[in-house]
Amino acid sequence: MSWVERSRRSRRQGRRDIDIHVGGENGQSAASSQPVPELSANGNGTNGTNGNGHRPDADGQVIDAVLGLRTRQWSGIGSEDQLDLPFVDSPDFQPLTVHEADVVAVVAGDGRLTFVSGSAERLLGYDMSGSVGTDAFGLFEPESVDQVRSLFADLVARRRLSVSLEVRTRHADGHQIDLELVASNHLKDPVGGVVVTLRDITIRKRLEQRVHEVDLRQNALVESLVDGLIMLDGDGTIVRVNEAFEVLFRAPRVRILGKTFAELVATGSDRRSEVFDESGEKLPIDRHPLLVALRGGRRVDGMVLGYRYGDGPARWVRVNAQAIVGPDDRLTGAVGTFCDITDSKRSAYALYQEEEFLRVLLDTLDEGIVACDAQGRMTIFNRAARLLHGLDDEVEPIGRVPSSRMLRHPDGTEIETEENPLLQAMSGQRLHNVEIVLAPPGREQRKVSVNGQALVDRDGWKLGAVVAMHDVTEQKRNEERLADLAHHDPLTGLANRTLLATRMREAVDTLRAHQSMGQGVRTVDLVDPDRKVPEHPGVAVFLLDLDNFKEVNDEFGHDVGDDLLVAVARRLAALVRPSDTVARLGGDEFVVVCEIESGEEEMLRISQRISSALARPYSIDGRTLVAEASVGGVFVDDPDIDPSKLLSLADDAMYGVKWSRRRQRRSMTD
Repeated sequence: MSWVERSRRSRRQGRRDIDIHVGGENGQSAASSQPVPELSANGNGTNGTNGNGHRPDADGQVIDAVLGLRTRQWSGIGSEDQLDLPFVDSPDFQPLTVHEADVVAVVAGDGRLTFVSGSAERLLGYDMSGSVGTDAFGLFEPESVDQVRSLFADLVARRRLSVSLEVRTRHADGHQIDLELVASNHLKDPVGGVVVTLRDITIRKRLEQRVHEVDLRQNALVESLVDGLIMLDGDGTIVRVNEAFEVLFRAPRVRILGKTFAELVATGSDRRSEVFDESGEKLPIDRHPLLVALRGGRRVDGMVLGYRYGDGPARWVRVNAQAIVGPDDRLTGAVGTFCDITDSKRSAYALYQEEEFLRVLLDTLDEGIVACDAQGRMTIFNRAARLLHGLDDEVEPIGRVPSSRMLRHPDGTEIETEENPLLQAMSGQRLHNVEIVLAPPGREQRKVSVNGQALVDRDGWKLGAVVAMHDVTEQKRNEERLADLAHHDPLTGLANRTLLATRMREAVDTLRAHQSMGQGVRTVDLVDPDRKVPEHPGVAVFLLDLDNFKEVNDEFGHDVGDDLLVAVARRLAALVRPSDTVARLGGDEFVVVCEIESGEEEMLRISQRISSALARPYSIDGRTLVAEASVGGVFVDDPDIDPSKLLSLADDAMYGVKWSRRRQRRSMTD
């Protein structure tokens, strides 16, 4: 076997046994390799030393020589010098190195180049004839040098017999070149050095980078799809699904990747799921569009399928499937997308024409829908809108210009023409929960919440506008009822403690305002000129409770007692002015707050009127009941008084009346 044959075998064998790879930003990573049989001059794997051509006692000298390459400068070897290598001029060796596409170089144990093939000039772009004898590591980029030195040292020391890694260098014009480097130790061979093969992998690396970028973009695109996506290989095995597919079919990818699509469908059958066509017939697995595309090598578009889990409702998907064909026209797989059309399918079921669908949809809505065209003439006025506007069947609003004559603001003021919600939407305003009042003549007013916007085409041209009116009349009434319950007694409808506290504060504020006006010569209220300023303004607070209410409850029951409380509340409300306040504190306790204009005498007259009115008999459930009340009143003309103290003062007065009545009863008994 000639050396040339052994040399080729050495490179191939070294590449088979490589487990050294380089990665990361600069194309390097930790390297390792497995020993391969050393090629000696006679090809028998030994050279009389230890079976692999290595002399352990020479390790120290070799390592020192290799590590010294980090700082040594080569000198004394000119470009015209030729090292004494007997095989370099061999007729077999020269054709190999000159015409080989890869660059072949031989590096001595001390790191000098002893041979470089002519292809190096084509690879690097400059004359390599003077490179023999120079530092071999100067060929590589700085980020690659340390790794190369370390592995070269391992080769020289025979800790490794072959290595493979990726390195970088520079072309003469400055652009970067990626190289695959394969090296094997032939120091004990006639070669007399480390044989290095360099292959230009720049295009491959760029392609790998582009493939990586394309893969990243593809992953981002696939996962961002709203439609579910599944990909099969040529055998029908599931190799990819996106998140939308997982959610749509309740199929986590960790459970289905690696299964065939047929197995997935079969598993679904075990879970009581079924797949059917648009007519409701069960779909055979071989008619599924994804498998049709895979086996037929064609595209299937827009096939509508339904599926159901157990007794749940049916869901509908529109399926598109496409076969994947490789460069050799061989089917390599298929991809399918599943668009959930359940909502549109249900909405459009049994509707055959778009116009009919629109009419039925609008007439079944509880919301009033009104639309106009670009000229401002109404094109849609559905049944709910007609009811809200109080329009009879004889009145046809279609084709007319919107009118504001029956539109009101929530405060009752009229809406001007330019404030019409439909025209506002037409002008480009987006309406959101705008409250207005519809006041058709002779009909009940309705409060509605309006949403609307302009209609434009894909090019931005205005087509018109549409508004939706939701009747909130009952909602507003309920809100008012809740607000009323928050401030009124549920049994009698009178003010509760919360509202009473507010009314007492307002009464003291009014007293303060009256006294402020009375300090000057002004005798007329500027706010209400017809009203004179009170001579002696003040606030009267009356607190009362029924003397024998417990006996009524005990004898006749709580229902009769409640009716009695309601009757008392009505009498009190009828006694006072609308500006006064009657409240129930709870049980049989009531409070009356009045604004006083002529001093304490007026307060005493009101107190007597209350006592007399409550002393009259009541007719409750066919019974005549008498329920006298102890009434305690207090008159306050100090505007700086704390309103919260008024009730306490009235309470003291009421208990004074009760104590006085008890004394009278005792004296009458005695």
